[in-house]
Amino acid sequence: MSNQKTIGFLLKRVDCNDGVSSHCETLINGLKKAGWNVVLITGPVSYDHNSIRRFKALQDIAEEWIIFEHLNPLFPSIDCLRRLKSVVSRHGISLFHAHGYSMLVLARILKIITGIGCVATYHPSIHGDDPKALKAETLNSKTQRYKLFLRLFSPEEFISYSSEITSFLRQDLGFPETRIRRIFHGIDTDYFRVPNSDERQAARQKFGFAPSDKVCVLVGRLSWNKGHDVLIEAARHLREKSPHINLKCLFVGSGSEEKQIKEYAFTSVEDAERFKFLGYVDHLREAYWAADVFTLPSRSEGFALAVAEAMCCGAVPIRTPAGGAKDQIDEGLNGFVVPFDDSEALSDRLQLLLDQDQLRSQMSEAARNTAQQKFSVTKMVQDTVKLYKEVQLGISEDLIVVERH
Repeated sequence: MSNQKTIGFLLKRVDCNDGVSSHCETLINGLKKAGWNVVLITGPVSYDHNSIRRFKALQDIAEEWIIFEHLNPLFPSIDCLRRLKSVVSRHGISLFHAHGYSMLVLARILKIITGIGCVATYHPSIHGDDPKALKAETLNSKTQRYKLFLRLFSPEEFISYSSEITSFLRQDLGFPETRIRRIFHGIDTDYFRVPNSDERQAARQKFGFAPSDKVCVLVGRLSWNKGHDVLIEAARHLREKSPHINLKCLFVGSGSEEKQIKEYAFTSVEDAERFKFLGYVDHLREAYWAADVFTLPSRSEGFALAVAEAMCCGAVPIRTPAGGAKDQIDEGLNGFVVPFDDSEALSDRLQLLLDQDQLRSQMSEAARNTAQQKFSVTKMVQDTVKLYKEVQLGISEDLIVVERH
């Protein structure tokens, strides 16, 4: 007999350094507090000495974690399917939640075998060694493949966590809007909060910043997609045109392009003091607390959870118009949006915010209010549970309404 409150999460792989694993940790924690259980069913797992905390946290909060080191979600082996059928029976899984397009095939096969339905979340991501070529990698380049996937392996419902993803699903892929639920990624607004003066001072001292330093933080996987090179160039532009601004850039995160990005950053003696790389950190809010401004000049995003975290901590965001920008940024009121690969535009916005304390203070308060109202983990969990129940009960499509602005 199935347990209506046990969900099977399907992931092709788990990288404990990236935003997908962070989102899953937050969501599973929230579901657990709401009385729901999650069984993780994944491909290979990667982590380093910095991100092992997340690996252990996921182990602790999952009912069970089934790892297939050689998972092929498009052509799963008979042994894999036997194991999964046993897992479903043992835990009484009543619904699958597929994280990623490739898992839709496995979810459909499991539905045939077990009769259990599926909701899906699409986590767009791009990778590559050439930072300038990444901007040519768009969702549209994969449209035909995605259309075929959806035609053959459509989930009962699609969770969209940004307006850009909703538009892609509806307009580019033709997925019915009655089967799209927009649920923003949520953050712990009790943990991610504005610091008091003592906490802010302690955070800045921890990272070695002087009272006169202006601090900009970028939190994200060390990948060219995140635009570390764009911020590095913007900081160099700012030094030339506004030498009175003592800008320090704090980079938080680890990843496969760490060596190349550091080589790009450290080309002079001045760079050693201007750019600080922390790697993966456990107490992430302290990095936001130390900062005046948050930047994310990424080339592609699904939502950019770090932007919402920074906003909640009072750091004014400057980001590109990748996924999540429309939902997060009210231009000029709580942050700024700059064009892709435009270090000059980023430098101009940094100069404006760092030169005008009153403007930065006003935008900081507006950013915090936006994040607390729209991106709380409580709201994310409530909306997700509501969707799970509707799919489990087989509520008809006409009762499911797409959330709009």
